[in-house]
Amino acid sequence: TPDQRWDYSLTLDWETTTTAGGVPKCTEKLCWKGLQKNYRGPLQTTASGRKCQKWTVQAPQKHSRTEANYPNSGLGDHNYCRNPDNEEGGAWCYTTNPYQRWDYCSAPRCTDSDKYCWDGLQKSYRGPKQTTRKGKQCQKWTAQSPHKHSRTETNYPDEGL
Repeated sequence: TPDQRWDYSLTLDWETTTTAGGVPKCTEKLCWKGLQKNYRGPLQTTASGRKCQKWTVQAPQKHSRTEANYPNSGLGDHNYCRNPDNEEGGAWCYTTNPYQRWDYCSAPRCTDSDKYCWDGLQKSYRGPKQTTRKGKQCQKWTAQSPHKHSRTETNYPDEGL
């Protein structure tokens, strides 16, 4: 029904929700500044395209960068890029390739990724998400079918619709 709250966009099938449709909050440190010491995003592939090895695994790369040795560095039972030892090149990971021990990751800069997360009313979100958190396809803002609506670029010229 038209009285139900939409997910973050119009959906092809109405959906009641109070979340941001799976879009991360800007405070979740999905981007980096400086040495990327506080990067906590889900990137798990190196800049050269290699898959990252879990920090809790010691093969194929044996290492000392563990949660116990580097507390509060974001290490754990995952293979996400991190910078536990203040490497000058930023976030990195050990690779699952036995011939390449480690590599840097291409974590997004915060100035570039702010539009891919939300805060407050989510008015500044401009990311590529096209499905709701329940997996329903979003209706384009320019379409009036299957749901007729008044959220058009003409009615809201500065909203990025």
